[in-house]
Amino acid sequence: MLYYWVKTLHVSTVVFTIGFFALRFFWMLYNPGLVRKKWVRYLSVLNDTLLLGAGITLAIILHQYPLQSPWLTAKLIALLVYILLGMHALRLGKSKKSRTISALLALLTVGYIVLVALKRSPLL
Repeated sequence: MLYYWVKTLHVSTVVFTIGFFALRFFWMLYNPGLVRKKWVRYLSVLNDTLLLGAGITLAIILHQYPLQSPWLTAKLIALLVYILLGMHALRLGKSKKSRTISALLALLTVGYIVLVALKRSPLL
């Protein structure tokens, strides 16, 4: 029963993360002031904390650990890539073009993470 609720939390926060990233990117392009609001940052951090906590809990429940499970290792490496691309898209990019490319690559990366999670294989 615990597994069901933790997985539901994990999947829900993944969906929120993807949608909220896309929304923040849209705001960054058309209304940059919204991206800098404190509530946006706090909501993002809260969701990402829940996402990470649920992911770690699932790994413990399933006895699946990075470096032991290739698919989980691939997810974690892709997560780091997604974070770096997201930072460039929302904060560090110097031009709208580079930010847009980074955002699209971040969304492709998160798509890869989701597929790896569904197939439990790093090879698609």
